[in-house]
Amino acid sequence: MGQFDHIVAALNASPITAAFKEMAEANDFSRLDKSDAIRHHFLPQFMLREFAHTHAGKDCLFQMEAKSRRAPRRVDVKTAASRRRLYAAPDDDGELSNRNEAYLALIEDHAAPALRQLISDPTSISAGQRATIAIFVAVQTMRTPAAAEQVTEVANMAFQTWAAEIYSDKEAFAARHREFSGGDPSDEEVEAFRQEMIASVRDGRVRLAGQAAALSSGLTHAIEIVPMLIEFDWTLLQAPSGGFITSDRAYAIHDPAPRFPWGHQALLSSEKSETTMPLGDKTCLLMRPTPMGCGLHVREASAKEIETINLRTYGWADEYLFARTQDALAEVRKAAKRRPGDVVRPKPFARVVLLDRDPDDNSLAEENIRRGWPPWLSDEAGDPHDYMIIPSDKPHPELLARVEDLTEQRARKRAGAGPDEPFEGGLTSIELHPFDIEP
Repeated sequence: MGQFDHIVAALNASPITAAFKEMAEANDFSRLDKSDAIRHHFLPQFMLREFAHTHAGKDCLFQMEAKSRRAPRRVDVKTAASRRRLYAAPDDDGELSNRNEAYLALIEDHAAPALRQLISDPTSISAGQRATIAIFVAVQTMRTPAAAEQVTEVANMAFQTWAAEIYSDKEAFAARHREFSGGDPSDEEVEAFRQEMIASVRDGRVRLAGQAAALSSGLTHAIEIVPMLIEFDWTLLQAPSGGFITSDRAYAIHDPAPRFPWGHQALLSSEKSETTMPLGDKTCLLMRPTPMGCGLHVREASAKEIETINLRTYGWADEYLFARTQDALAEVRKAAKRRPGDVVRPKPFARVVLLDRDPDDNSLAEENIRRGWPPWLSDEAGDPHDYMIIPSDKPHPELLARVEDLTEQRARKRAGAGPDEPFEGGLTSIELHPFDIEP
C-alpha cells in the first residue's frame, strides 16, 4: 500500500470529487451554467446561519466593522458577507457567466451535510466526509475579496520579476521595440521608453488586475492544498454556551514560530502553525500540520481559549465580524484593547530575492543582522546568498531598483566590465520553493 493511498481513497470517496469527475468524463459542465444568482456570498449562507438568530421571521446575525468603533448592527443572512456578481466572469462569448458561483455552490451543497455531521457526531465522519470538509476549507481560504487581493498582489510580484527580466536587456528590448513600433526611433528614444516602462512597473502604475483571474488562480491553489489539509491534525473545539464569532474571511492563522521573521502566516508556514475556522457560535475547527496522520480530537474550549480564537478572528477580519449576539462582538472589541498582543493580523506576502554574494561587499548582510535577520540565506544546494525582502503591502520601487542595480554591478564585476562599458545580457531569475531556502 502506498504512502498516500489513504488520501487518494478519501478524495475518491468525496461526493465533490465524484460530481466533478462525472462532468469531466462526459465533458459536460452545463449544470454549472444554470445559476442565476445575482448576489454572491463569500461566506456561505449555511455557515452564517450557524451564527444567526431569528428576528422578525428572518435569519439574522450581528455585524460589526472591524476598523471602526461603530456599534454592531443586525443584518439579514441573505445579504451578509456578499457582493453583487462577485464571481461573475466573461464566458467564451464575452457574456457574464455565473459558472464560478455554481462551482462554489456545488461544493457548499456537499460540504454542508459533512460539516453538520462533524458538529453533531464528530467521531462518525467518514474519510470521504473529511475530504469534503478539507475541500471546503481550502476553497474558503481563497474565495473571499481579501483572498483575491492577496492573489493579485502575488501575481504582481511575479509580473515585476518578469518585467525586470524583459526590460533589463537593453539590446533585446531595443530590437523588440523597433519591431513592434514599426518605426525607427533613436537609441535615446528607445532608452527613455525603456526607463519609463521600468519605472511604471516598479512604482505600481502598471499592474495586473482582474477579479475573475484572481479567483481562478486562488481556487487552483486551493485544490492543490487539499491533500495536505486531509492529513492535518484536527481538533473540534466546543463551546456549549456559545461564544465563537466569525469574520468575512471565516478563518484565521497564527504561527508562533515562523521559519523567517518576514514570513506570512500560512497553513504550513511552520510546524507550529494553527488555523482556526469557527463553524458556528458553539464550535470551531482547529487544524495543525503536526502530527500528520488525519487525527481528529474533540474537546471543550475554555473561556480563555474562546477569547483567544476570537481575537485571532478579529485580527484577520478584512472589513466585518459576525456573531449571534451583539454582546459577543462588544466583548471581543473590549478584549482587543485588553490583549492587543493577541490580535493576530495577517502579514503581507514578501518576495525573497537571493543575490550572488560579492566578497568585497557585506552591506546587505550587515543590514540584515541589524534587523535581527540571518545574514545570508542558502539555496537548495546549500550555497549562501545575499538577499533582500520586498513586501507586497505597497510598491517598493527603491527596493526593486536596488536589486536590479546590485545584480548588474556584480555581474559586471565577475565579467571584468566597467560601469560604462557595453555589457550584453540581462537579469535572469530562478524560482525556488520557500522550503528550499534556509538561514
